[in-house]
Amino acid sequence: MNRPGLPNAQRRSRPANLGRMDIGIFGSGILDVIPKVLHAFRAEHPDVQIVLHTMSKKEQIEALRQRRIVVGFNRMLAPLPDISSAPVSMESIMVALHETHPLAASAAIPLKALANQPLILFPSGARPSFIDKIWSLCVADGFEPTVAQEVGDAPTSVALVAGGFGISLVPEAATSLSVPGVVYRPLDNAPDAVVDLSCIYLTDDQSPILLAFLKVIREFRERNAGV
Repeated sequence: MNRPGLPNAQRRSRPANLGRMDIGIFGSGILDVIPKVLHAFRAEHPDVQIVLHTMSKKEQIEALRQRRIVVGFNRMLAPLPDISSAPVSMESIMVALHETHPLAASAAIPLKALANQPLILFPSGARPSFIDKIWSLCVADGFEPTVAQEVGDAPTSVALVAGGFGISLVPEAATSLSVPGVVYRPLDNAPDAVVDLSCIYLTDDQSPILLAFLKVIREFRERNAGV
């Protein structure tokens, strides 16, 4: 039961002040970068209870606005008046393909070599998304991608590559998915083939726990700059 006379905004901030942080996660970032950030935060704030929630980008934005989560992690967030983002990392885009595919013999693969190849792209749903990034890269290189399937996330995409359904383009974090039959290759001469991972949060949230988390993200980004 709420304490009488306690302002709504103060009631909403109480879970954070009591040491609980709800975080929305989605996509390949959970395979590499996000665990490193969470480990760094827990090292500095071991008494904070971290609760993770798997949410799409749209669900994260709704949960932030309802103050059900403190932060979310996602890519390619369109500008929103009430949501801010802190960059965490930039990742190269890699090619995931079956080890028996002729292109797997190459040390690096030109993007143009993927023209007319069946591509498995993700995530389906809200735009802008990683699909839009891939599409723009292909168009800039002179072709429209042949989309065999749109799926929800990187693990599903890589699983379909293993099954012989096509080739996928994935953020570098997804290369930690070790799936039998799947190999990863960098794109050749593609400086624009990078994608962001950002932490998103309510612009008006000034809670101590959020400020502490953003400090850890800033330090993480500075440590890993140029790595």
